[in-house]
Amino acid sequence: MKDIKSLLLILLLALSTSFAQEVKDKVKLSGLMFGDYYYNIDNSDGAKKDLNGFQFRRIYITADYAVADNFDARFRLESDQSANSNTAGGKIGVMVKDAYIKWKGVFTGSDLTFGVSPTPAFDIAEAAWGYRSVEKTIMDYNGIVSSRDLGVDLRGKITESGSVNYWVKIANNSGNASETDKYKRYYALVQVKPAEGFQATGYFDYASKAQVTDKFDKSLKSNDAVVAGLFLNYQLKSDFAVGFEGFTRSIQNGYNQANSTTALKNQSTLGLSFWAWASLTEKIRVVARYDNYDPNTDKDNDGTSLIVAGLDFKVAKNVSIIPNIEVLTYQTAPKLNGSTSTKDFQGKVTMAISF
Repeated sequence: MKDIKSLLLILLLALSTSFAQEVKDKVKLSGLMFGDYYYNIDNSDGAKKDLNGFQFRRIYITADYAVADNFDARFRLESDQSANSNTAGGKIGVMVKDAYIKWKGVFTGSDLTFGVSPTPAFDIAEAAWGYRSVEKTIMDYNGIVSSRDLGVDLRGKITESGSVNYWVKIANNSGNASETDKYKRYYALVQVKPAEGFQATGYFDYASKAQVTDKFDKSLKSNDAVVAGLFLNYQLKSDFAVGFEGFTRSIQNGYNQANSTTALKNQSTLGLSFWAWASLTEKIRVVARYDNYDPNTDKDNDGTSLIVAGLDFKVAKNVSIIPNIEVLTYQTAPKLNGSTSTKDFQGKVTMAISF
């Protein structure tokens, strides 16, 4: 009996070791963290001027699992110190950022994805910009399109060489949240790589939404929205990169007045972003960006401009310390809590780590 028990124990240990090795071979764990010490040198909100402190703006833990030869899955948790992921008590909480399965090669050159996954809007632009640790790209920064949506994607090559690629998606238009209505968002992107180091993308999405009531004539009117964008980027290895991103958005009957003396009209939004980075030495880069944003082209003095500048010190592989400044200027001062300033001027020392 003792010999049988010993044999069973050895067999169980062998099986568990084999299973652990199999899981290890199929699972890849990775992570990302960035945060800063920040100081509000000036602010359009009097209560926030001189506010300073330490903060985490992103923490990722990602598990990529090879389910089968042609199926991959990703599960990613995100945490930061924003209201989106904080607990009810205001402490750092956790939210599901990605949860999807990918059918690789559903047909030649294309993959099918289902679940909570990135949207086509600025995934490519953000990767080229490379400094999400400093600031979001323009469409993300201004909340034009969510970075994630729950739905189905089809993404792949139009040409065998990969010089022309596509990405289409249909999703809830609810971000990481549950669906609450019958309306959907339809995304499409085409990426072209005509020469080494150069890429261009054309982006389009259509969001169907519930009708709205016009206070002027009490009638129901469409409130659907369309976003179109263009991204251009040239990068010379690790020496330097330049980029341009522009977008326009039109919301049917989205521009209203606080009263009912005039009818609803379409609201048009325009955004332009120019950025560049250049390596001064092997471990030091200079980074700069300028954005101009007009939320309603028919309304005067409601626009903003953003200036970002910094130095990236690569102190180790996958570790950067980035002193930087951000200046957000308003055409009209918000006049919050006694402030008459037309700008939010913040200095930061950012640390970014990936593993």
